[in-house]
Amino acid sequence: MKKILLLILLNLLQHLSVDAQNLIPNYSFEVDTACPFTSQQIYYARPWFQPSIYFGNVINSSSSDLYDTCSTSIDTSVPIHSGDYQYPRTGGAYAAIGVVLNDTQNYREYLEVPLLTALIANKNYCVSFYVSLSNFSNYAISNMGVYFSTDSLLNSSYHHAIDYVTPQVENPASNILNDTANWMLVSGNFIAVGGEKFMTLGNFHAPSSTNQHLFQTGAAPFAYYYIDDVSVTQCNVGVNDIADDADFKLYPNPANNEINLETKMQNAEIEIRDVLGQVIYSSKVIAVSSAIDVSMLSKGVYFISLQNGKQTINKKVVKE
Repeated sequence: MKKILLLILLNLLQHLSVDAQNLIPNYSFEVDTACPFTSQQIYYARPWFQPSIYFGNVINSSSSDLYDTCSTSIDTSVPIHSGDYQYPRTGGAYAAIGVVLNDTQNYREYLEVPLLTALIANKNYCVSFYVSLSNFSNYAISNMGVYFSTDSLLNSSYHHAIDYVTPQVENPASNILNDTANWMLVSGNFIAVGGEKFMTLGNFHAPSSTNQHLFQTGAAPFAYYYIDDVSVTQCNVGVNDIADDADFKLYPNPANNEINLETKMQNAEIEIRDVLGQVIYSSKVIAVSSAIDVSMLSKGVYFISLQNGKQTINKKVVKE
């Protein structure tokens, strides 16, 4: 219950305006289906997964990690785990991925997530995430970025580098990410092609093209990064992109059994998504004024999107 309340608070802070709507569900890895009890369980932080199907599916093939304050295991507890020490940047959880800088092994871990809504063509999107280098890393690197795709980057190789795509946003090559005490910001922006529905985070370079720096001596050229607070928002949202609040009214908010909708937008479609980005309601908006039955929804935060091809407006509603 505490984790759900924390997630609601974080969403309330991050979604103060339409302009700042984060398209990443579970952006701080706070919601999990179970507490991680060992490494390689990123899939507990739904809907995040590692895009590998070498052992048949993304669960059996997972090697990316999840750390959480709810864990009682020394392998995945927070802030102390497996000989290392790090607090989350926000909340009580974070993810982690490893990079092996060896041309023979070429081992990579990634984080992938479906977006709350597909990206719109020719719109400018701002991307950011935070990383912290683990104390047991032998190397630090600069090449950490994100790649947006219309479908998942499911890979059947044994965790090899996905170096056949070019990330749309990447940390500058000259900026070695070598801080083990603090969280380092990686950010940038790009123009969407349109229809991108998935985001994958990690290193998209072969070892020979990865800018690396020896951090400490060790048996293997290995870099391991903690990840927290991933964000994708539309930059510089203008009046042609977002309808005026007067065109879309929802009440009461918080809601109990019913949400009343009033809109001036014609030929619009409405969707309701939960905090994990799952569509739980969709419909055509026919009348100027209508009511939506939400009595069966669980208590929590939901995101409502209304769009007609020319305009889009998003609102947050709390179900009591």
